[in-house]
This record gives sequence, structure tokens and C-alpha cells, in this order.
Amino acid sequence: MTRLLRHCLPLLCAGLMAVPYASAQNAAPAGPPAGGPPPGARAPQKPRNLKVLPEDTDLRKVMSGYADALGVQCQYCHTPPDPVTHRPDRASDANPMKNNARVMITMTKDLNTKYLSLLSDRMDEEVVSCGTCHRGQKHPPEFVPPPHPEGNRPPGPPPGGAPPAAAPGPGR
Repeated sequence: MTRLLRHCLPLLCAGLMAVPYASAQNAAPAGPPAGGPPPGARAPQKPRNLKVLPEDTDLRKVMSGYADALGVQCQYCHTPPDPVTHRPDRASDANPMKNNARVMITMTKDLNTKYLSLLSDRMDEEVVSCGTCHRGQKHPPEFVPPPHPEGNRPPGPPPGGAPPAAAPGPGR
């Protein structure tokens, strides 16, 4: 029995090693499926529950732009990931901020198509976007006009006939 094992075992091992090698030679070359994304790139998400964006929207690019313009992360508008599966449900409407975002997207689209298009001297490259007002903040900052320097006021009495303001003196 030992002699049989000594002679047959190397032949058996050599034969078993040749089988995977031969099948690897005949296998089709591994590569991306036809029509798929290039290696290393992720396939675009198939949109679900789109109400204001077109169906052919590149969601990763658009959502990244919104996040940058508002200085937020995905969970600002989308529901947090499921605690069990850790998978986000981006199509869910459970977060009320998502509806606010839809209103703002529609408003921005209307500003660009309905109103700014009425301006005769408008350049086509000028568009209103989320970043126009938000400037990287969740809530747009309040506009505070800069103070007018006194040197820019026309000479003469103040408008409306009001007396000039008294200069502050010692005791005031």
C-alpha cells in the first residue's frame, strides 16, 4: 500500500494541479461587461422617486453639487441609513428637508428659465444656483449692506430738511 501511495500520489497531485491551469487557459478574459463602466468607476445610480430632476440626471454629480453649495452631508435631506443593514434609502421621503430641497430646486429652475431669461442684457453663462445664496451654508446669511461713508453724501443740508446731527461732546 505504501508503495502504491508513493507512486500514485505525485501523479494524482500533478493531475489535480493541471485541471485548474487548463480551465484558466480556456476561460474568457476577465473584464468589465460590455456597456458597463470602466474599471474602478462606479455605475451611475438608477434614479428612483425623482419628482423635480430629469430621469437622465447623474445623481452623484448633482447631489455632490448640492451638498457642496449648502455645506452639508447626505443626511441633511435624506434619511439616515438603516441601523440593521447600514444601507441608506435615498428614495425615502421621510425627511421633511427633502421636500424643502425640491421646492428650492424648482425655485432655482424657475429663476433661470422664467425670469432671468427676460433680461435682455443677460449673459447665458450667468445662472442662479444653490450656491448663489447659500454660499456653503445651510441657511443663507442675512444680507447687511455696507455702511455709506459720510464723504459720499452730496453737499448741503441732509435730505428732508432735518438739522444735521449734533456731534458727540464730552458728557455724552
